[in-house]
Amino acid sequence: MPVTQHLTHTPARPTLAPHHVHKHNPAEVLLTGYDTLRPDTFTVTAQWPTHHPFYTPTPHLNDPLIFIETIRQCFPLLAHHAYHLPHGHHLIWQYLTAHINPHAMHHTPHHPTHLTLHITCSDIRQRPNGHLTALTLHATALRNGTHLGTAQTRFSAHHPTIYQRIRGTHPNTPTTPPPPTHPTHVNRHHPHDVVLAPTPHPHHWLLRNDTTHPTLFDHPVDHTPGMLLLEAARQATHATHHTTTNSSTGSSSTGTGMGTRTGMSTGTGATGTGTDTLTRTTSPTHTNTTTRTTTLTRPHTPTRTSTPTTPPPYPTHIHATFLQFLEYTTPTHITTTHTTTNQTTTPTTPHTHPTTTPHTTTHITATQNNQTAFTSTITTTPHP
Repeated sequence: MPVTQHLTHTPARPTLAPHHVHKHNPAEVLLTGYDTLRPDTFTVTAQWPTHHPFYTPTPHLNDPLIFIETIRQCFPLLAHHAYHLPHGHHLIWQYLTAHINPHAMHHTPHHPTHLTLHITCSDIRQRPNGHLTALTLHATALRNGTHLGTAQTRFSAHHPTIYQRIRGTHPNTPTTPPPPTHPTHVNRHHPHDVVLAPTPHPHHWLLRNDTTHPTLFDHPVDHTPGMLLLEAARQATHATHHTTTNSSTGSSSTGTGMGTRTGMSTGTGATGTGTDTLTRTTSPTHTNTTTRTTTLTRPHTPTRTSTPTTPPPYPTHIHATFLQFLEYTTPTHITTTHTTTNQTTTPTTPHTHPTTTPHTTTHITATQNNQTAFTSTITTTPHP
C-alpha cells in the first residue's frame, strides 16, 4: 500500500511547508504532496498558481521554467523524506535535461494548473551511515492526463562540513548588479526581472546577480543559484532570437551601444508622448546623440519600435550542465551561438501535406575568471 505524505493545508492553495523544498516564501512552493509507490518510485503532485510574479505566461502559455522549478523542488522533498537526508545538508545541481510539450502548457487565467509527476530514482549513492550523497531523478509530468513533459536531473548531497571544505573561502558581500538590457529583448516586462546586462559585443552579456530578487534569491545563498543560471540561458536565447530577427528585418535598434532612456506621459489616460535619448559611442572621441518622440501605449511605459510583433519562440528542450560554483561577487560572462534546422512532420490524416517547422538551438556558455562554469542548450520552436 502506498505511503502518503500529507501537507500543510491552506484553504486557497494547499502546498508543502517551504523548508521541504528549500524555500522561505510559502508562495514559491509548487508541490502539494507525494506518495511512495514502491522503493525508489514516487508520485508527486503539484499546483501552479494562476498568477506568479516571476514565472509569467507569454502570451498564453505557462513559463517553461516553472516546470523546471517544479522538478527542482522534487529533489529536496524526496531527499529529505524518502531518503532521510538530514536538513542542513547542501544539495548541488549537476545536470538537467527537460523536454516540454507546449500544447499542454496553455495558461488558464482563472484556474490553477494541477500536475501529477511520476518519478523514479536511480544511481543512488549513500554513505555507510545511510546518508544520501547523490541520485538521478527521472520525471514524467501529466496535466489532467495529458503528457506535459519529461525531465532527468542529478544532484549531489553534502554534509555541512564537507560543503564548507568544497567551498573554501569566498567573498559573499553582494555587489550592485550592472544595468539590465531592455526587457523586451529577453521577453520580460520589468527591468527587475532581467538577469542580463549588455556589453559592446554581440551575443555576449554580463550576468546580473540581484540578491534582492524575491524569487531567484528567495533565501540567502553563497553562490549564483542554479535557477538564475537557467533563467540567464533562457533570456540569452530570447536575446539571440531578438537580435537575429531585428537584423534580418533591418531594425536599427539592435546595436550594442549603451543608451539612456527618458519618458514622460501626459495626463492620466492610456496614451501620451515620450522622448528617447539614445547615446551611442562610436569611437573613443566621438559620440552620437539622437532624440526622438514616441507614443506611449499606457501611462509611463514608453514603447520601442524594436518590440517583436509576433510571440517569441517557445523552449521545448532544455539541457544544462553545472560544472562549478559561480560567485555572485565576480563578473560572469554569458555568450551564445545558435543553429537552425527544419523538422518535417508527417501528417496522420490522408490528403494532408507534411509541415516543416524551424527549430533553433541556442548554445549558452557561462564563464567566470576565464573558466567555463555552466553550459546549456535550448531548442525553441515557433510559438504555438
